Order: sequence, then structure tokens, then C-alpha cells
Amino acid sequence: MATKECIAEVFPILWSNDVGAIADWAVAALGLTESWRAASDSGVVEHAELHWSGGRVSINIKQDAYRNMGPGGISLRIDDPATVDAIYDKAVSTGARISRDLAESRIAYSFTATDPDGNQWWVNAENGFLDELRNNA
Repeated sequence: MATKECIAEVFPILWSNDVGAIADWAVAALGLTESWRAASDSGVVEHAELHWSGGRVSINIKQDAYRNMGPGGISLRIDDPATVDAIYDKAVSTGARISRDLAESRIAYSFTATDPDGNQWWVNAENGFLDELRNNA
């Protein structure tokens, strides 16, 4: 019998009453890629997984013990201000609610979009400040 490799990783989970709609929103507004979605026997989307440049986000349905979960926040890091601008333009053109407009801070050039469930998606090009802190920790 083959030994199964132990997987150890961290990835964010968002909870939604309408998983399909939030996944569709993130793909349309922010450019994430959907890798899969799973539906119940009645056709309700209960789980979806989205990919972002080496990372992933799991979106799960609010039900049973998870009924009161959320909202949450996601950081989408892409260290290219021009790409942040392009994603911002895409989000605005799809009607996404921009809860924090494009701005330069001590940490990053960024904006925040809020999805219909209230989850905040921070799209950012870090400027090196946080990397310096990480490297010196």
C-alpha cells in the first residue's frame, strides 16, 4: 500500500448563502479563476474553489453549524501597480462596490472591493515594507 503524503497548507474560506453568485462575482470583478464547483442533488452550489496566482480561496455554503459564519476578508497580492490598476478598472466596470478607493499607503498601492455578502477583497501591490518586516522577524 502506498503511503499518502501529508498535506499542510493554509488557504482562506469564505461562507455564503449563494456560493455560485459570489464565485461568479470574484471571477468577473477581480479576475480570479474558478477551478471547480460542487452542487447538491437539488442543484444548489455548496462549494467552489477559486485560484489566484499561486493561491486559492474556498467558498462554502452557510448551512447547519456554519450558518452564522462570515463575512471575511481576502488579500490578493500582485506586486505590480499597473496590474492593480487594471483589476480596479475591471471591478469598477462590473459594478463592484469599491469600499476603499485606490491609494498608496506605507504598506501597498491598493484598493478594496466588497462582494455582495460583505466579504472584503484587498487587491494590493506591496511596496516592500511588509517583506522587510517578514525577513527581519
